[in-house]
Amino acid sequence: MSDYDVYLTPEQVADRLQMGTETVYRYLRSGKLRGRRISHKAWRIAEIDLASFMRGQNISELLFEQYLAEQGLGRAEHEPEFPGATKRVDYRLLHNGKRLWFEVKEFADDQALIAGMVPGQVRGGAYDPYKGIRNKINDAWKKFRDYEGECCSLVLFNERVNNVDITSADIVLGAMLGDITYHIPIDFESGKEIGPTTKQFGGRGKITVSHEGKAQNTTISAVIALEWLHNGQREQRIRFAKEEVQETRKLSWEERFERRKAIPSDEESVLRTIVYDNPHAANPLPSDIIKGPFDLRWSPVDGQIAPTYVGDRLADLERREQELDLHRSRWMRYQKQSEIVQKET
Repeated sequence: MSDYDVYLTPEQVADRLQMGTETVYRYLRSGKLRGRRISHKAWRIAEIDLASFMRGQNISELLFEQYLAEQGLGRAEHEPEFPGATKRVDYRLLHNGKRLWFEVKEFADDQALIAGMVPGQVRGGAYDPYKGIRNKINDAWKKFRDYEGECCSLVLFNERVNNVDITSADIVLGAMLGDITYHIPIDFESGKEIGPTTKQFGGRGKITVSHEGKAQNTTISAVIALEWLHNGQREQRIRFAKEEVQETRKLSWEERFERRKAIPSDEESVLRTIVYDNPHAANPLPSDIIKGPFDLRWSPVDGQIAPTYVGDRLADLERREQELDLHRSRWMRYQKQSEIVQKET
């Protein structure tokens, strides 16, 4: 957690900005200053929203700077000049003498995605999980046109648009390399499968030409997802699952609530990244740049998706979750836990 996890009243913000409270309310109602309504009249403003307003930077940029600082990667230059470039990229970071360029984008400002999104209302129609990400790749590509031969990465952050998933390797790599399809080898005479099902990249990729496997974008070295990982909530699930095994029963919601109050660390979150490498990149992102304890890196190998780096704390967290079958439904998990207890006794 950081200093950004603080919420202020409009009066406190007015004091910080040395302006009238009514002006702050006007900014909030117009959207010039981001805030959250907690009642019909009351507002709260996150510290990071205030910092974004005061510095004239997107929240995603502030969080990217925070991530670099937390990982000891140094301070990146914001919108530096580059000879011959008509557009400035958001950040340049020197890493072991190599220039790394990062264009940082978020989805909260994507009107095409959030248009028509009404809370509590379900809209019909087809859903394209790749659309939002592909739009951002297109936008970054335009920025990187004059940076040929450089190591250029797109950083994505999403906190408000619920129909964009930047944490799924299938979706992000599918947006890059082509829609995910499944190849099922079948003996057509018998109608039986004759081999394992494999994933393949189909058409519409923004990095690879559809079906040809030919690279059309070698400048983008990687797409990087920046997100808050709610590790405290996952630790809580592990703890409750262990207690259910020990007590050989399911805990009620009331019991969970009471036990949770004693452990405030359940609210802990960490800022981490997920790297999706472009296998066709002319200048790949160095393998030692993303090495945080909760970071993750995916690199397509021979058309297949495989993790090439898993942070030690993330690996430990997922190992303990798998031991307790926390990827299953709660009832299936309880049945599995009961079997473990019976075998032990």
